[in-house]
Amino acid sequence: MPILFYVNLVSFIASIIMMFISIRYYFSKESFKNPYLFFMISTSFFWNLDIFFEIFNVPSDQYLLPVFFILFQTIPALMISYGLKFRYLYIAESALFAIGMATSVLLIFSPDLSLAIGILSTFNVIFSITFMRKKYSTLISFTKRSRILSYMVFYGLFSVLEAIIAWLWIYKNSMWPYIAIMNSILIPVYLYTVINLVYEKQLIRISTIFLKNVLYGAIISTLISSILMISYYTNFYFSKNSGIIQFFSMTFVVIFISFLVFGDYLQKIDTFFERLLRTGRGYKREKTIDFVKKSLEIDSLEELNSLVLGYCKSVLNVEDVELFFKEDDGNYTSIKRHLTKNDVPFNDVEKIVDLYNVTFSGIFFEKELFVWMKNAGKVEGFMVLGHKRSGRYSPEDLEWIETLSNHLTFFLSRYRSVQRVLKVEKTMIFQERMAAIGKLSSGVTHEIRNPLNIISTSLQMLKNSSDPKENEKLWKYIEEELSRINSILENFLYFARQKPPVIEDGDPSEIVKKISLLLGESASKKNIEIKTYLPDAPFTSKFDKTMLMEILLNIGTNALDAVEFGGWITFKLENLGNFFRISVSNNGKPIPSSEIQHIFEPFYTTKETGTGLGLSIVYNYINAMKGHVEVKSDEKETTFSVTIPTEVKI
Repeated sequence: MPILFYVNLVSFIASIIMMFISIRYYFSKESFKNPYLFFMISTSFFWNLDIFFEIFNVPSDQYLLPVFFILFQTIPALMISYGLKFRYLYIAESALFAIGMATSVLLIFSPDLSLAIGILSTFNVIFSITFMRKKYSTLISFTKRSRILSYMVFYGLFSVLEAIIAWLWIYKNSMWPYIAIMNSILIPVYLYTVINLVYEKQLIRISTIFLKNVLYGAIISTLISSILMISYYTNFYFSKNSGIIQFFSMTFVVIFISFLVFGDYLQKIDTFFERLLRTGRGYKREKTIDFVKKSLEIDSLEELNSLVLGYCKSVLNVEDVELFFKEDDGNYTSIKRHLTKNDVPFNDVEKIVDLYNVTFSGIFFEKELFVWMKNAGKVEGFMVLGHKRSGRYSPEDLEWIETLSNHLTFFLSRYRSVQRVLKVEKTMIFQERMAAIGKLSSGVTHEIRNPLNIISTSLQMLKNSSDPKENEKLWKYIEEELSRINSILENFLYFARQKPPVIEDGDPSEIVKKISLLLGESASKKNIEIKTYLPDAPFTSKFDKTMLMEILLNIGTNALDAVEFGGWITFKLENLGNFFRISVSNNGKPIPSSEIQHIFEPFYTTKETGTGLGLSIVYNYINAMKGHVEVKSDEKETTFSVTIPTEVKI
């Protein structure tokens, strides 16, 4: 049997395997289904059958190969237009399919029409690639552009090749047996590539470098073969009886000129394959720059671990990666587990440890590389890498690992500094809270102790007193002090609860008017004048009405206590656009500058009967509504300015 038989047999078996793979994946994948892939794989059987018939001298050229050339040109284009939803390309390819099949049938009766098969194949290639090129230039989506570019390159490569083979078949070229062997080898490779493109999944693990070499080699081989063909016919045209020296000289000139013309395009093709198949230093450099930029935007080990995993998967082709951070106590922590320093069986003398070359790797016996991360001689952590998905680590891989570890060392050093600052802040916050709790407890104890002493004394006197009037007076003292204790506890709970504001529409002017009326009666007893200054145009805001009432009532009550007989109090409301401000002023006793910073502290008061919680409640309510308060006091007047957003958002 000739070698063509065995090559074609292997090609036929490979196509059958591709058919089973595509069927299995078609029914197991739910997101996308493309039935034209089956038709395309089935088309390859026409080629294999025709080659078998040719080997066994069964006449078939007039009906099998024309059908193959038409189907193998139009069905991939139909598959692409169906998958990418190119309506006009789908209609045009359907028309070419119908015309081609009709021409194939007519060939049985009129062999002279074989030229039409070559014309249709050539036209189909030019039209489909031109259409996809136009779509590529108009689309904005990066994902769709990438898919179109991938389809355009692979479809263009093989469809141009099949068109050339169709013309060689039409003119009965003497190189046909060798061309048949080449095409039988390339068809399964083409089918495998198309399956990967359609389902975006590597069904069979083949090294990306090997795949790149196959595709790149096919392009170079096609180019050189075309150049040799041009050289042969050019040499034959100028000198029909030329010798080997003339043929070599002509071929050298043609190849040299071709590489001068097409050299840039070969470089672009090489760059494209590097991006598509994720190989080459250019692609890895871009991924590294992207990794560094993203690492500067994150601040947690979980996010960093995810980023490192994605980087190693795309650049190093490894998915088993674990990153450990060295704690201040000398132990190590990853997002999965915690290790003591005794669990690490290596010293940090050698930065990258090949675990296959050490006698004992401990708990890392299933891993392949151990990488220390050191900053100025100080260990910040380490990284453990498992086996690559294909092959072993190369010297180039170790260079990228070295680069990665340097960036990770910088991140872990920065992370350590941030964690130490946060730890100090937490300690300070805890200490401040404990101090505040102590101060609150002391304040509550102090405030309650005085009325309890009065109650205790009154009860002792009641035991020894027989005077009804005296007893009635003592019972009145007890009720007053109990009421005072109740008031202290209510204010304390009011202060401690800090309920979120209930936002509703309202006019701040109405609140100011209501407070003026409430304080009016008490103010008239001391001949105090209360004035209100409201904007000419009323406005509606979103705020908590109850909280604003309590704020103004507390500040107004304090103003009444501070103002002497015949003084004044003013309420001024201003609309500032995104905020409104209410200023409460009085000409009473000023607040010493040394005490202004303490007036909002719990239980701080200068009044004999006050609890010291009123202004603390005011401060909490203002903060709850995202506002702020300013206090100014001098000999002329004291002013509390409360600023609240026009639309309070919780």
